[in-house]
Amino acid sequence: LSRTVLRREGGGNTADPADYSPLVNRLKGQVIKISPNSTQFINPMDINANYSEEDNPLSLKADFILSLCELVVGGKEGLLPVEKTVIDRCVHLIYRKYFADPCPENMPILEDLYNALLQQDEKEAHHVATALEIYVKGSLNLFNHRTNVNVNNRIVCYDIKELGKQMKKLGMLIVQDQVWGRVTANRSSG
Repeated sequence: LSRTVLRREGGGNTADPADYSPLVNRLKGQVIKISPNSTQFINPMDINANYSEEDNPLSLKADFILSLCELVVGGKEGLLPVEKTVIDRCVHLIYRKYFADPCPENMPILEDLYNALLQQDEKEAHHVATALEIYVKGSLNLFNHRTNVNVNNRIVCYDIKELGKQMKKLGMLIVQDQVWGRVTANRSSG
């Protein structure tokens, strides 16, 4: 972390159980407290034009959302092929508005995926939507919001100390995706 501060360019991200928060605050960085009681939110659906090195950032984002749904649905076998197909279809549907007009209010949230799944005919889509419901409308809905913190600060610390057992893996996956988004944005800007 100290090397990051001493460099004039670039930035640093850390997933932290609250150990680095005081240091990051002193260095004018952004501490994002991720917990059920927090008012700070990061949107797992966030995407930027440089999310992928390929021409289609949505393909890589769809892969991330499949991983997220796999954690949510659970099971030894993972997602069924039909479930993967309907999730992928819905991901492409919910990002249409954003890519037509890429402004923050058009960025999808988890609830948009949930609603798109409910509109599908396949029973597997409804199965995935039901598994997502607790993360959209239930007590674990902390990732069903638009990002309201500065994830572009030079130093960002994701404080995950208060994430409960049910949310730890999901939270870590989402933080990893946020870091990837930052890395790709930095790479494209030089």
